[in-house]
This record gives sequence, C-alpha cells and structure tokens, in this order.
Amino acid sequence: MPTTEVHGTAFTKAAGAFLAERTEYATDTRRILDALDALGDFAGTDETANTFKKNYVTALEKAETYVDALRDVYPAVADRLADMRTSFDVANWATIASLPEVSDPPKLAPDGQFA
Repeated sequence: MPTTEVHGTAFTKAAGAFLAERTEYATDTRRILDALDALGDFAGTDETANTFKKNYVTALEKAETYVDALRDVYPAVADRLADMRTSFDVANWATIASLPEVSDPPKLAPDGQFA
C-alpha cells in the first residue's frame, strides 16, 4: 500500500492558497455580477418584460448572497488548515516523546575498536 508523506508546512501552504483563492473568487465574481448589472434594461417594458425583470433581479440578488456567503467561508477554512498544522506538529512531537529510550551507543577506543 502506498504511503503519503505529509509535512506540517503542507497545511500552511493550503491555508495560504485558500486565502489567495478567496481574493480571486471575490474579484472574478464581482466582475461577472457587475457585467450583468451593466446590461441595463434589456427586457423591454411590457408585462412579460416586467415579470422577467422582477424574477431576474431576485435571482441576481440570491446569486450575490450565495457568492458572498461562499467567499466569507474561505478564511475559516484557512484558519482550520493552520490549526491542523499545529495539531499535526503536536502529534509528531508526542510520537517522538513516546518512543522508547535507546541506550548510549558503544564507545570507540582510540584504536577504532569498541571499548
């Protein structure tokens, strides 16, 4: 079975990546929502157009709410990843501390033989 080698720094890097992605996500979604808003009044003025506009505005507001909620989760994920590094490091030290003690290695005499 293959083993996966994990280092505490992997959690720190992942936390940083989440924070960077949050910024990119916020920028990209803001650009998309602004582009949709810039379309202006494209539906017309009859009853069908007014119904469409009402539903379109509602859907756009919901989308923005969902986008903002998702964006706001990113820092919490980054914090938890950083906490995982701390837990990982503590677990590593606990493992090392629990290892059995090893006696002193044999001493060598000046002639290179074991004393």
